[in-house]
Amino acid sequence: MAKFSVTLKGRSADATVHADSLEELRSLVAEVKALLDELDGHGAEPEARALLGKRRGSSEAALALEAIGSLLVPRGFFAKPRKTSEVRDEIERLTGLKLQSRKVSQALGYLYKRGRLRRLGSKGEDSYVSAQTN
Repeated sequence: MAKFSVTLKGRSADATVHADSLEELRSLVAEVKALLDELDGHGAEPEARALLGKRRGSSEAALALEAIGSLLVPRGFFAKPRKTSEVRDEIERLTGLKLQSRKVSQALGYLYKRGRLRRLGSKGEDSYVSAQTN
């Protein structure tokens, strides 16, 4: 059980962070505060606001995975091949979250391994498309 907990309140959403040490808490608070600030500044959609509330101390890769799985895939975003940068930009447009490209790439790789997406192209030039697309 976590020794420290802090709830941060933003205009659009609140987030609670739990940590076992003060150092971990400081790091997580800074990251979550930045995400809340971005969310408040971009007028994100309701589904995007829920993204921060679902996980405590979420990593960027986990946020990317959730955004892709709950926002992009259901909307048919992967009906045509998409590069990592396009996915990152669409997550930012919908949620206001500025995620690192490598974290979005990790999430895409996870969905590829799970069979939800197909990978096209060569290493470094790859793109992703829905596994259901012919």
